Amino acid sequence: MANTYQCSNGTRLEKTVIDQLIKKAKAKKYQFFLEEHDYIFCEDCKRNDCKPVDLSHTISVDEAQKTSKSELAFDIHNIRFRGRDCHKKLDKLNTQFNWAKVDTI
Repeated sequence: MANTYQCSNGTRLEKTVIDQLIKKAKAKKYQFFLEEHDYIFCEDCKRNDCKPVDLSHTISVDEAQKTSKSELAFDIHNIRFRGRDCHKKLDKLNTQFNWAKVDTI
């Protein structure tokens, strides 16, 4: 049986379907953002030199799936453009050592 994750309304989606919906949501976010602003910039610090710019989930896909709110993974309101430094701050990542997550002291 394929991996399935629950949405808040009780429906279950296969991981492959969630991944496809995420890809579509990111494309839609990109399109809407360019139509509104004409260029891409970090939505957190509002700078255009915070590069590279990633499409980032405010509530992670993992967290959405674990809390039975899988629809947040493909909700364009949960996806933001973030410069890499701002993205790392959000995720508490330390890519210098390639660790997945680092707890703050």
